[in-house]
Amino acid sequence: MVSEQKRPTEAARLAGYAHPKQSAYDLTRNPSIALLLRQERQTVYQTDLASLAAHTIRDVMNDVDAPASAKISAARTALELAGDLGPNAKDTIQGRSLAELTPEELSSMIDRWEGDRAALAKDVTTQSAAQK
Repeated sequence: MVSEQKRPTEAARLAGYAHPKQSAYDLTRNPSIALLLRQERQTVYQTDLASLAAHTIRDVMNDVDAPASAKISAARTALELAGDLGPNAKDTIQGRSLAELTPEELSSMIDRWEGDRAALAKDVTTQSAAQK
């Protein structure tokens, strides 16, 4: 339904349901089906649409005929998506730069980063080496 851009009733009809309108209604209210639909949408957003959006942003930024406002908007969007600008920017707390943080705030960031990295670490020792 999601990948083929079909409406629920059309998808149910194509799937062979005898009463596609009612079946579509029932299926889309089923929590398991709703979860699968959300996951499929996320897949589309994170693959096809994300790539298309990135290309569109690049095209606007590189278009010599594009208005400056469009280029600035595209550049800002690219920086926000990269995590270098805006409320979700990396290396900031509440929109402040690292230079504006207190030693305690910097320490908490470092602790969080170390915890994140430790969580990603894998044990690479072999079984026999671990027993020695």
